[in-house]
Amino acid sequence: MFYDLWKLAAAFACAVIAAFVLYRDPASKTFAIFLFSLVGVTVCFITAAWFHQSRQIDEWARRQGDTPVHYSLTEDAVESRSQLGATKLNWDAFSKMRISEDDTLLFYSKVAALTLPTKQVPEEALAYLASRFSHYTKPIEDRRKRG
Repeated sequence: MFYDLWKLAAAFACAVIAAFVLYRDPASKTFAIFLFSLVGVTVCFITAAWFHQSRQIDEWARRQGDTPVHYSLTEDAVESRSQLGATKLNWDAFSKMRISEDDTLLFYSKVAALTLPTKQVPEEALAYLASRFSHYTKPIEDRRKRG
């Protein structure tokens, strides 16, 4: 949700500057007040959404606790199971795979991904993941240091 927040911040900065410029002109004062109001309401909305999302994530983490999440890789899908439920995502639902020293991310949208701790995933499983992503012509970014 907040992935491209900098773009929104730039738009708000432009709106505030425009409102200040327009406020000096008596004929445009009403529009300037409208711009100030719009920026204020939007900032309040975004702040409320951020707090709500943070509370939701904290609640999920509290309910999940330290119990493990189990993943199964098949020819058709990635399945995950935890004490909170199960998920099954077909391979064609994923958009890309990113491997780093800490995490392996299987993206299924621009900002959402299944997160696997790389150190806990066997090399054979990483190779299998890469082969499935290659099969579906999905990009693979390997950011691990080679040495």
